[in-house]
Amino acid sequence: MDNKPKLLIIEDDEWILKIFSKVLEKNFEINVAQTIQAFYFSIKSNTYDGFIVDLSLRGEKNGLQLIEELRQMENYFKVPIVVVTANALKRDRDNSLKAGATKFITKPVDNNVLLQELIDLFPNAGNK
Repeated sequence: MDNKPKLLIIEDDEWILKIFSKVLEKNFEINVAQTIQAFYFSIKSNTYDGFIVDLSLRGEKNGLQLIEELRQMENYFKVPIVVVTANALKRDRDNSLKAGATKFITKPVDNNVLLQELIDLFPNAGNK
């Protein structure tokens, strides 16, 4: 049995989802949510060790709102939440961390940097 940390990537850009999934799949079990509805379905039907969240999502909610909701859930109060976004302003970083994000990374992100940042949060993922 493989004990990879299980991550949910919440991102509405299909291309980025494919790239992140490919980069991370060796070290992590990856699920993706491209819509707000898929996010809610995923957290009701699975348990995650961490999340990657984009701030700019199409739909009625944004990434900040999802982070705040996750932090109010008993299962996700302390799990790592990594924001990966094109929103590079200091205000975006400050708001993300205030909402409960563990790390804030701006796009474009080097794939090796993303992987290493996540391995730093999940040391057992580096053994793959």
